[in-house]
Formats: sequence, C-alpha cells, structure tokens
Amino acid sequence: MHALALLALLALPLPDPQATPAAAEAAALKKSCDKGAAADCLRLAGLHAKGEGVPRDAEKAASFLKKGCDLNLAAACLDLAAAVRSGEGTKKEPERAAALYQKACDGGAPQGCAELAAMLTAGREVEKHLGRAAELNGKACDGGIASSCGLLALMYEDGSPMPRDEPKAAALYDRGCTGGDATSCGRLAAMVRDGRGVARDMARAASLARRSCDAGLPLACVALATALRKGDGVAADLPQALALFTKGCEGGEPRGCLGLGEFVRDGAAGATRDPARAAELFRRACDGRAGAGCYELGLLTGRGVGVKADLAQATSLFRQACTDGDPRGCVTLGQLFQSGRGVVKDVNRAAALFEEACAKGDLAGCSAHAAMLASGDTIGRNLPRARALYEKTCAGGIPADCHALARMAGPAERKAAFELNSKACAGGVAPACHDVAVAWESGRDPIKALPFYEKACAGGVAAACERAKKLKQ
Repeated sequence: MHALALLALLALPLPDPQATPAAAEAAALKKSCDKGAAADCLRLAGLHAKGEGVPRDAEKAASFLKKGCDLNLAAACLDLAAAVRSGEGTKKEPERAAALYQKACDGGAPQGCAELAAMLTAGREVEKHLGRAAELNGKACDGGIASSCGLLALMYEDGSPMPRDEPKAAALYDRGCTGGDATSCGRLAAMVRDGRGVARDMARAASLARRSCDAGLPLACVALATALRKGDGVAADLPQALALFTKGCEGGEPRGCLGLGEFVRDGAAGATRDPARAAELFRRACDGRAGAGCYELGLLTGRGVGVKADLAQATSLFRQACTDGDPRGCVTLGQLFQSGRGVVKDVNRAAALFEEACAKGDLAGCSAHAAMLASGDTIGRNLPRARALYEKTCAGGIPADCHALARMAGPAERKAAFELNSKACAGGVAPACHDVAVAWESGRDPIKALPFYEKACAGGVAAACERAKKLKQ
C-alpha cells in the first residue's frame, strides 16, 4: 500500500519554478484582457514592458496597449502613443502617435492633450499648428496639467497665435505656479516684477522667484539673485546673491554668468577679484545672447583688463551688445564712430546708433542724439526734435540736458529757463549756476547772485570767478 502511494506521488507533476505570483498574475491578466477587460490589458502591458513575472518584451507590451486602446481606455492610448512615437516595440509613426494622443485626450487623459500640443508647437514630427496647440494646452490646463497652463500663458504673453493678452497670461501663469510648475512661477515673477498684466509687487516677485529657484529653475535663481543684490522686494544679501548667480551660471543661464562675472570683476561679496575669470564669465554670458555680457567684455577688451587689449574686438563686442538688447553697446559704439577712435570716423552712423539706443530706452543715447540734432553735425539740424529729446533726458535725471534745454528757450520762456538752470545747477552743472547768477543779478539782486557765481567758479567757469570777485568788493 505504501509502495502504491509512493508511486502515485512520483507521478504528480513537479512545481514550476517559474510559476511566481507575478507570473500567475500575468496569466490571469491575459485571460481577462482577452475577454475585453481594458484595464487588465494595460496592466499586462506594463508587466511585459518591465519584465515582471513575464519575459521583458516591448512588442507584446505594445500589442496589449493596442488592445486596451481599441477598448477605448484613454490611459492605454496614451502609453501606446508614447511607444509609437518612440518606436518602442512597434513601428515609429509620428502621425499615428499624434492620432493616439488625440484619442487619449478625447477620452479624458489630459496628458494626451499636453503631449499632442507639444508636437504641434515644435513642428518637428508633425506639421506645426499653434492654433490647435493652444486649444489643446487649454484643455490640458483645465485637466490639471500645470505646465500646460504655463505654455498657454506664454502664448498669450508672446501674442502668438492669439492676440497678446498679458493679464490673461499672468492669470494662467498663476494657475500653473499654484499647480507646481516652476517655470510658471518664474515667468509670473518677471511679470509681477515689471508690472506687466498684473500689479507690480517686488516682494511678491522675489517670493515667486525663490519658489521657482528652489524647484531648480536657473533663470529664477538669477532673478532672485538680482533682487537680493539690489534689495528689491527683499532684504539685500550680497553673499546669497553671489551664490545664486553661481548656481544660475552653472545651470546654463547666461545672465547668471553675467552677475557672477560682475562680482568676480569687482571682488565683491566675498568673491576673489579675478579679471581674467570675469572676462571668461562675460564671454559665456555674451555667447548666450546676454547683451550686457558682450558690453562688459567689450569694456575689458578695450582696456586690456583680464584679456589682451584689442579695440577692434571690443568694437565688435559693443555691436553684439547693441544687437542683443543692451543699448549701452549702441551708445559706446556710437561714441567710437563719432570720435573716430579705433574705427573710421562716421558721424552719421554714430547718430543712427544713438537713435537706436534712445529707441531702446537709453537716456544717454537720447542725450547724445539730441546734441547732434541741436548742432546739426552732418545729420541736419532739427531743433524741435532735439528739444523733445532734451525734455525727456532732463526729466530722466541728466542735469546737463536741463541746461541745454534752458539755452534753447526763447525770450518769453525766461522763467522756465531759470527753473531748468536751477535744476541743472543743483545737479552740478557749473555753467548753469553761472546762468542762474546772471538771472539774479539782472533782476537786481546781487546778494542772491553771489553764491551761484561762487559755485560756478568752483566748477571752473572763469567768468563767474571774476564776477564773484567784483560783487565782493
């Protein structure tokens, strides 16, 4: 009896060492997938993709994703789209991937909307279509994809493909930032700092920049560093600004290299003064299309500080600075053409550069252009235009231009001329002090005239010295 029982036991099949719980799960999932359980098809695809309980097999994973997608499971369509887009386990077909992302999007998977929007925006895999991309980003944003809110905001900020709408852009950046998108926080920080589409609030701008920087966005770190250096909306902290500029530069942000270069050039905030290293940092900023980096490198190159002196190269750098948005480059290059230093003298080109700088908001450029218009130095005299520019620069804080404007005043504008000269004199313009003194003396008040003559004399106006001496006698 015992022998028969033993033989019966020996006849039983041995346990399959591969029959793990995961393998058993895979077998069960396949049965239910074949019966139309879409979620189980998706789960089984995941097991094959990772090789859990079944051999790793990208083709089988793709085939089960297709079954799930055919059963209208949005998540399966989303994963299948990614596989078809990359060619993982199936033929690489961008157009088909786009259609699958659309199906996932329509089926309630907002990430599908986001992915298709990215394809349509880039225009590398499928034909570019910004209008559809904007619509899809809106749908993804409404579905909780924070980065899509930021991308749609950028479209409104840039005015492409829809009309520019900065308030709407700011609101969308706010949604993206609240949802955890660091880029949205950083871009919103810039809008809040500048008061574009939203109330200007330096403290809020700094807070948003810090939030974005903490999430790893180099551009935001640079924005926060700039605020910390200036004390804009946050207590000034130069050592922390230095650390953040360093972080931004190491993260590939050109303006981070610019800020770090300025600290290194000056030996500020604990940085070791190193002109050669500063020049290299400015070069990195310039190569990254940060115009200020080109300008600063141009100054060092022109003077031979940290690099070999090369006025021709400096001139090229000033031109690049002007092109890349730093009007100081336009002004400096204009001054070189005006004087003929290092370049062939060309006052007409100088005037054009001054005008370009002025158009970019640089008061020094407006001042230089006004002077050329007032003198008629080869570009044609235009006193009304010169006067308008001087009014702008005087109001903007250039005392010498208040004096220049006063000298353009007619006989009926004596009071205005007196006020302009008084403002210029307070700003240290000695000839303006002389003119104020003359006005007081003409009004028969030498006592009030005397201190202005003395101030003008101290500023180097010889005639004022003589007149002050006579009034004291």
